[in-house]
Amino acid sequence: MNHSFDVLVVGGGVMGCSIAYHMARKGAKVMVVERRSIGGHAASLTAGILAAQVDSDMPNGLFDLCLASRSLFPGLVDEINLASGTDPELELGGVWFAAETEEDKKFLLEKKSWQQERALPVEWQEPDRLKEIHPGLGECLGALWCPADGQIDSGQWVFALAEASRRKGVRFLDQVSPMDFVRDRRRVAGVRTKDEVFLCDKMVLAAGVWTSFLLESLRISLPLEPVKGQLMVLAGIPRAFRGPVYASSGYLVPRSDGRLVIGTTEERVGFDVQPTLEAQRSLADWAARWSPGLNALPVVEFQAGLRPGSVDGGPVMGRLWDYDNLFVATGHYKKGILMSPFTGQFMADGILDERWHPLGVPFSPDRFRPKAGAPK
Repeated sequence: MNHSFDVLVVGGGVMGCSIAYHMARKGAKVMVVERRSIGGHAASLTAGILAAQVDSDMPNGLFDLCLASRSLFPGLVDEINLASGTDPELELGGVWFAAETEEDKKFLLEKKSWQQERALPVEWQEPDRLKEIHPGLGECLGALWCPADGQIDSGQWVFALAEASRRKGVRFLDQVSPMDFVRDRRRVAGVRTKDEVFLCDKMVLAAGVWTSFLLESLRISLPLEPVKGQLMVLAGIPRAFRGPVYASSGYLVPRSDGRLVIGTTEERVGFDVQPTLEAQRSLADWAARWSPGLNALPVVEFQAGLRPGSVDGGPVMGRLWDYDNLFVATGHYKKGILMSPFTGQFMADGILDERWHPLGVPFSPDRFRPKAGAPK
């Protein structure tokens, strides 16, 4: 049996769900196809920190993109909460970056300087003040505080986006394997599963790290790579931390239920998603160094997963050059949750209305397009 849609989104993670919702909001008939379960495993492997300022190293296009996406959260979360009946627990109470060494402090103060030049809210907090805010934090030289940054429950955010999309008529189909593309010259006309064919006018590939495999089957190559990350969840100490804290090579995030998320590793090991004892030890050592009181807390969860990265560190969003109706949205790496509002709106406006927001245009896949005569 054949089914027809305006837009078919391949990938049911945070990007796929955000794109589907923004498309449906414009009246499009949308279907989302996912090889595993709706929600995506990368979304579960994120602490949900909305660190547009505190985790940016320089004022560039990616920084501007992150700021723009952060600004969309309050309104979109209210809308999604109302539409889905699910509260993703958005908190915009700030994020801290603690300095361990004088070199760290110098770097963070330089970041404070260039962000103040752009009239952004940012402060330096001395150790005594920091101890009042985060009683559980160990010794440090102070911290950069970005009060407009925040956090969201990433799992609840994806669930809410999916549910809001369903209520707007988006159809979801998960556990789809195998799946083949239906091609018609310069168009990808749909997908074929074991039992059915789903046709579409437009198609978006938003399958995270698995997008590269989909592209290979269409003879398109993009410089994407999976980056493995592992994190630990502790049964935390209520009120020991007021918000997310970065420090050296890690972070901790207090949840509303008292749990503490400790993260994260960055490993380029292909598609291996197995948790390792080495990573668990590394995260435990980091936690003990930055908050000695955590030593006695039980570990309630340990996760490993893959995040989609690109060779230049930026997302890849826009139309793919070999096809007239094929688009991609991937490569957001550690900023996937943060950039999900902008990406959903950017792709919906561009694909349905041909209005591509100028902040997103520099991250088009065209920057990786092979030169004439070069192998694809």
